[in-house]
Amino acid sequence: MTDETDSGVPAALRSVARGAGAQALGLGTSRVLGFVTTFLLTTSLGASLYGIFSFSKTLISIAGTITNLGTDQSIYRFIPEYEDQETRNRVLGLATLTSFVGSVVVGLTLYFSAPVLTELTLDQPLLTNALRLFAIALPFMTLTGCIASVFRGLELPGYQIMTGSVGRQVFRLVTVGIVVAVGATLVGIVAAAVVAWVLAFLFGVGLLTRRTNFWPSLSGSQPSVRRFYNYSVPLTMGDIGRMVQNKVDILMVGVFLPGAAVGIYNLSTVLTQALTVPSIALNTIYPPIAARMYSNDEIDDLESLFTQVTRWSFTLSLLPAIGLIAYSEQLLAVFGEGFGRGEMVLVLFAVGYFADAANGPTNYTLMMTDHQYLLMIDRWTVGISNAVLNFIFINRYGLIGAAFATGLILTTISIVRLVEIWYTEGLVPYSWKFLKPITAGAACGVVLTGLEVLSPLTGIALMVVGGLIGTATYVLILVALGIEPEDREFFADVGSRLT
Repeated sequence: MTDETDSGVPAALRSVARGAGAQALGLGTSRVLGFVTTFLLTTSLGASLYGIFSFSKTLISIAGTITNLGTDQSIYRFIPEYEDQETRNRVLGLATLTSFVGSVVVGLTLYFSAPVLTELTLDQPLLTNALRLFAIALPFMTLTGCIASVFRGLELPGYQIMTGSVGRQVFRLVTVGIVVAVGATLVGIVAAAVVAWVLAFLFGVGLLTRRTNFWPSLSGSQPSVRRFYNYSVPLTMGDIGRMVQNKVDILMVGVFLPGAAVGIYNLSTVLTQALTVPSIALNTIYPPIAARMYSNDEIDDLESLFTQVTRWSFTLSLLPAIGLIAYSEQLLAVFGEGFGRGEMVLVLFAVGYFADAANGPTNYTLMMTDHQYLLMIDRWTVGISNAVLNFIFINRYGLIGAAFATGLILTTISIVRLVEIWYTEGLVPYSWKFLKPITAGAACGVVLTGLEVLSPLTGIALMVVGGLIGTATYVLILVALGIEPEDREFFADVGSRLT
């Protein structure tokens, strides 16, 4: 194992830590902005109209998955491989052309099919208007994703965050906040969200031209068109399967249950996104580093990096998962009347999303080790299974049945992917070091439950006090059990960036 070389594990861990520190700060900011925007939406629209808004947004997310044929992922796969600017510009050119044509075609299809989709799902005329407005935003959404991928491939997480999450959330909060303040209804709010996407795209173009030498071009011969699409198309098929896995439950809730149920269900998914912050942050720089290690046949270094990143993801996701489970009822009550009956939905989501976060960068490890076809099969199998289970459990148990089916699927696929990466590459990310966060998490859960049962506090006061005491308990026990050397480096790096 190397020491301080660019390809060695210590240097790679420092890169991951730097990227994670910047991404965690950016994602934390983005989630707070998103939380405030969601609060504005739920309190101004109510459960039923918020359900229409979130359902139309879900359909747009599904459409956005197929617009670029996976070329955003090809960008951060091939940019680290090639050093000359002409070839890199060709990668961006192929991705941009594909994304633009795909988004226009899909957007027009969605625009004209909106009445049919409305009739098949919520059967609310406002859904047609919302879908048609969101369809206008598709090209801007897709091309913004390509710009963010360029920064990711260059291992510039700060610019990726500003383009892909924080900038978009800032524009969304401002535009939605303005229309809510003047009393706009659902259509006005959707229009404001579309304007936010346009502003985010223009902001991303400005960053790209000012901070890099990239500009889309089709000149050159590498990578070949065949190699480019041989990598991206299977990932697109896999992404569609993943989107089916992640969104089919919301679609089926919209088909079989009223709009208010969609609002409650979507709010629970928004809240559980807090569990994804650590894994997304750690995965910011991980894929290009993993691709470089694999290309250089540094398998031992790759396994060491894979193990460390997985343990960090597990440790940092466990604390918010415990908080969501312990205080689910109090948290949902903050968003207004009508959302409280989603308590068990939120708990089931927290379990499922934690299982996914605890899996570490297994997805990206499979992807960067050229197992994109296996990943595609996984995602489609999971997506179809999720649809079948949701159909069965929604018809039998309603809203809770949908959450149970999705939580079960997330947990199952996490186990399957661990087996796959072990079988294909011999990589195992777990060790006895995981017992430390497990012990700390158990103690934190006891403390949070005890406060809820024994203290007179309720609502926001209980969440604030419990959050502070629970976090202190979790951290102190981790420290008492012993902080690993690489963990000290991680927190020191994040602290230096924050200061």
